[in-house]
Parts: sequence; structure tokens; C-alpha cells
Amino acid sequence: MPFKKGEFVPEILKRAIRYSFKYGWHGRYANWQDALQKTTGYNAQTVLQRVKAGALQVKEGKYAYERDGITYSNIEVAYPLLAALLWIASQNDNRLSLVDYGGSLGTSYRQNFPFLKHLQTLEWRLVEQAMFVEEGRKNFEDEHLHFYHSLEEACKNNGTPQLLLFSSSLQYMERPYELLTKVVESNIPYLMIDRTAFIDEPEDRLTIQSVPPAFYDASYPCWFFSEAKMNIFLQNAFEPVWGFTSGQKVQLGLQELDYTGKLWRRK
Repeated sequence: MPFKKGEFVPEILKRAIRYSFKYGWHGRYANWQDALQKTTGYNAQTVLQRVKAGALQVKEGKYAYERDGITYSNIEVAYPLLAALLWIASQNDNRLSLVDYGGSLGTSYRQNFPFLKHLQTLEWRLVEQAMFVEEGRKNFEDEHLHFYHSLEEACKNNGTPQLLLFSSSLQYMERPYELLTKVVESNIPYLMIDRTAFIDEPEDRLTIQSVPPAFYDASYPCWFFSEAKMNIFLQNAFEPVWGFTSGQKVQLGLQELDYTGKLWRRK
């Protein structure tokens, strides 16, 4: 029931309102450094240890799935991503090679592997921060999953992958268009940007994301990409195949946005 003017607002509702405004995405910043100065940053070692603990539990069979260090008893199937992976493989004699840029310790790999293990070949190349790469190579690599420090390293001795995947990672990079320029100039046939909130504005918006402590205590800069600008940037090299919602909401101030994804194919 809505409250009328002058009515008492329960304290629990006040706390919920304060919580919703404290965490999430806020602000509009001119550049990365301005936003960075107003963040706490995050303890990468703490995040790594939390993610590692969850990923090891999945590896040991205690849980089926992990994301951001939180474990689940059942795999949360990302059907649009899985459909894209199977579709691309089906056009290449049931062979699939991709670069998962910013893929943690293999979250998306383990999420999709049960549905890809029948393929003739599967090469999942994961690009991450140095400490994640070190941990990944030590405890999580297998015959399909390998870790690299950069896109160049991932492609150097392995040839051109069929797909470059950004799953909720591109928006956390200081210079995302510099990386996308490398993709445009490469021969990678497919590009997918998944679990990303786009905005209906002519320019990108730079915000600060404050993470709820249920995950870990951190705040850092985060982009909301202009959908129109992104399409224009990619249009000479790629054409859209399909777009989709990823089933998650994002709270940008008072505005609720959908996490979405899009698959592009080289022209």
C-alpha cells in the first residue's frame, strides 16, 4: 500500500531505500581519473581468494556453478551465450575456439562446458589480470581452458579464435575502445558483448559502481556504453547477428536498466 503525505515510513523501508542508493551505479564523470579518485578501489587479492574458493568448490564437485565467488547448486544456463557458442561451432565442423576476456577463473567456461564437451575440439582462452592468470595456470587449467595476460598472447601461438567474448568485463576497462580497435583490426570472425547495460544516449556515461558487501567491499569506475555509438564504431567491420536480454537488472541512480548482450559477425 502506498504511503500518503505525512504518514509514518517504517524504519525498515528507510534502511532499504538507503541501501539501494548506497550501492549500485551512480554519477556522471568526465574521465576515468576523476571517477577513480572518488572510489575505494578493491583489494584484488581478497577478490581473487574469494573467487578461488568458490571455483575450487565447483572443481571438486561440491557445487555446480560459481559467479563472483558465490556458489550455486545448479548451473545457471545462459541460453543466448550457449546458443551463440553452439551456432559458431556448428559452422566450423563442431570445433570452437574463443577468447574470454576478463573471464575470472573460468566461470563461463565451467557454466557452458557440460553442453560443449561433445565438440570435436574446444579451446577456451581466458585473458585476465596477472594474479588471476597465475592462479588459473596453477589450479584451473585443463586440456580446454588456458590463461593469458593479453589478447596478443592468447592469439600468438594459437591462431585466430572464432569468437572474442566480453562477459561483463569491457565496461570496467579504462580504454575500452582501444581494445575494440584491436578487435576491428584483427581477423576474429565473431564478437560478443554480454551482460552489459547499454544506454539510449549519444555518448557513453562513466559512473562509479559500489559493490554490496555481500560480494566484497569495493567501488570502481564503470562505463555505460551508448548503444548508438557502439554500433557506429563497429559497423564498418561487423554486422549484428542478434541481441538479447541477459536476465539481470542494473540500477543506475533512479533508472533501472537491463543487462543485455549482442553478437556481431565480421562483414
